[in-house]
Parts: sequence; C-alpha cells; structure tokens
Amino acid sequence: MLYDYDEIIKLCKGYTNFHNAINKKKIFKIEKGIYSTKKDVNPFEVFVKKHKNIIFTMESALYYLGISDQIPNKYYIATDKDATKYKEKNVKQYFVHNNLVNLGTRDFTHYGVKIKIYNKERLLLELIKYKNKLPFDYYKEAIQYYRDHIDELNIRLVQNYLKDFPKKNFIQNILRTEVF
Repeated sequence: MLYDYDEIIKLCKGYTNFHNAINKKKIFKIEKGIYSTKKDVNPFEVFVKKHKNIIFTMESALYYLGISDQIPNKYYIATDKDATKYKEKNVKQYFVHNNLVNLGTRDFTHYGVKIKIYNKERLLLELIKYKNKLPFDYYKEAIQYYRDHIDELNIRLVQNYLKDFPKKNFIQNILRTEVF
C-alpha cells in the first residue's frame, strides 16, 4: 500500500519510528513524498497517489472504459482551471472550468487502483469538444463506439451536462449529425 508523508508518519506513530522503519527496510521511499511497505509498486498507483485531485479524461478514459483499444502513451487528466500545471512529460493536462470539472465523474478501478474518471456521457461531450485535436481515425473509432452503444447511454444525462458546456451549440450539432 502507498502512503504520503503525513500518512506514513501517522502509521509509524512518529518521525523516529518512521526513520527506524526506513533503516530496517520495513518502509520504502518510492519517490519524494510517496512511501510503501513494499519495495516494488505499481507505477500507475504511484501516479494516482501523487496526483490526488485529478480526473482521467480523453484517451486515458476512452481506453480505461473500453471505448478505444489504443493504449494511451500519456496520462490524460482533467483539473480545474486554477490547478498547478503538471510538468511531467507523461501527462497531458486539460484545464476545465471550476463549475464543470466534477460534472459527470465517477469512481472506477483500473489495475486495482481506485481513480476518478469521467463517465461515458461526459466523455462523449469531451470527445466532441476536442474533436479537432484528435487524429481523425481515433475520433471516428470512438464515435462509432457511441453509435453502436447508443442504447447504453443516458441521453437525458448528456443533455443535462450539455446545458452548462461552452460551445454548446457546436456540440449539440455534432451529437445530432454524428451520434444520435
């Protein structure tokens, strides 16, 4: 299991016990501020522990939810527009208006790790919103999935999400012509 600094100090009941556990190799420093009781840990779990307030979106969410079979080469995440920019090369960060960032999130387990991810309805709106930034074949594959699984979508939920979205008319037009 992974712990941040405060959690590991609490678990060890103080800094002295923590320091002793590190020396006796009962606790391992994985990277700055991340500790574990095991030496080998899942890198995905480390990423999620390190970045607590993220929501997986776009290519990551499309893959994790089974909409696309293309394994993403980065972690695609959404944060509120006031969040600090992540500087890691393996992260593509989308800044989302504060009133929309948590709209349509759900808990999900990926590789045994609990994460926050956009649901399929919200992801459809994100997909259309960023359609021009995606490779055409990739976009078409995802849209085809939505067409093939239209009965599984909560259309009312899509419409409720859409009312607060920027580019509402553009997205609504694409929904009519390409999905519904």
